[in-house]
Amino acid sequence: MKPAPEHFPTGVDEHDLLRALLDNSPDHIYFKDTQSRFIKSSAGQALQFGMTTPEGLVGKSDFDIFSEEHARPAFEDEQEIIRTGLPMIGKVERETWMDGRPDTWALTTKLPLRNGNGDIVGTFGITKDITELKEAERRIAEVHKQLLVASRLAGMAEIATNVLHNVGNVLNSVNISAGLIGDRLRTSKLKGLARAVGLMDEHAHDLGDYLTRDARGKLLPGYLRELAQTLEAEQAVIAEELALLGKSIDHIKEVVATQQSYAGVSRVVEALKFDELLDDAVRMNAGALTRHRVEVVKNIAELPALPLDRHRLLQILVNLISNAKQAMSGTPLDQSPCITLGAALMQVADQQVLRITVADNGEGIAPENLVRVFAHGFTTRSNGHGFGLHSCALAAQEMGGTLSAHSDGVGQGATFVLDIPVEPPESTR
Repeated sequence: MKPAPEHFPTGVDEHDLLRALLDNSPDHIYFKDTQSRFIKSSAGQALQFGMTTPEGLVGKSDFDIFSEEHARPAFEDEQEIIRTGLPMIGKVERETWMDGRPDTWALTTKLPLRNGNGDIVGTFGITKDITELKEAERRIAEVHKQLLVASRLAGMAEIATNVLHNVGNVLNSVNISAGLIGDRLRTSKLKGLARAVGLMDEHAHDLGDYLTRDARGKLLPGYLRELAQTLEAEQAVIAEELALLGKSIDHIKEVVATQQSYAGVSRVVEALKFDELLDDAVRMNAGALTRHRVEVVKNIAELPALPLDRHRLLQILVNLISNAKQAMSGTPLDQSPCITLGAALMQVADQQVLRITVADNGEGIAPENLVRVFAHGFTTRSNGHGFGLHSCALAAQEMGGTLSAHSDGVGQGATFVLDIPVEPPESTR
């Protein structure tokens, strides 16, 4: 058999390809011997471990970096892989550090490392930092606890029920974001790296020929180049979804804080772009809207930044959109469910108001029910509780506004109109 060429035709050998991956991957990638000592590692991992270069980590083990609490189970996992040859896929680990830095969380996959003869000579693994996701979960639990405590202290069943209803609406968005993050982690391309390394292990004795002559082998260099970019893109998507998750959690906290308003605490008004606020409200209902194939049409006038109460207004919008979606559950098959959202500045009497409309083409409202839809506990649904629209009406009153409902009757859809007084923009004074 011919000896493997020292270099590929491109002038880049297999070690350079692996180094490119190790130098650029946003995740920790590492190779260990049978004693669980590092042989190679990615640059990002070495830097987090306090080494100026990956070579500084060679010969060390987890016991040199982490506390016994984390290092011992990690070592035992690797020894089990070496003993059985079975991989460890997607284990969530809490990392505790020897130098006393705050704990971190990781999603880890480890596999046996084999030589050209198929003998296990160590392990290799990929670890993704999921500390932000775990922190988001902690914050959700903390806010939920605060909600329960605040509800008990309030001693007002109606307030507590309204708050729980509004938090429930936002939790739908939280669940969607958490689910998307979980799906991303489960379908991560990390396993692709394991397969690529496995192929290189299988052809360790003729790697040069394999990469330059074999049809599959020729694809491997390009695949490895793209893999680091793919992993980095995965991390960016997860980070973006975590940001959306954080916005939902912040709104939940404000819903809890809004309980104080019923005791006379003044509301918080800030200059806001209404279209951005409306986008947040639609996003918090996105899962249900998509599931029921509801089209959302926006007829929003060009609006300046307006002095608005962000969280009371968001509470109303989330509830009205959710209510409109539910009103179309019985839409005929030949009719596409649609919600139309509108907003414009108007002069009403001697006041300038922001008029917001939420219209649907759903089941409509019977004339005798139009005067009762905002009453506490009134509902026409078997599984309803009559708190959503009632809490919206209260929030509108607290902002000095009004909320009204209009419908031409059963089967004719409905339109809810919210008028909020606003100061005129500086340019029109």
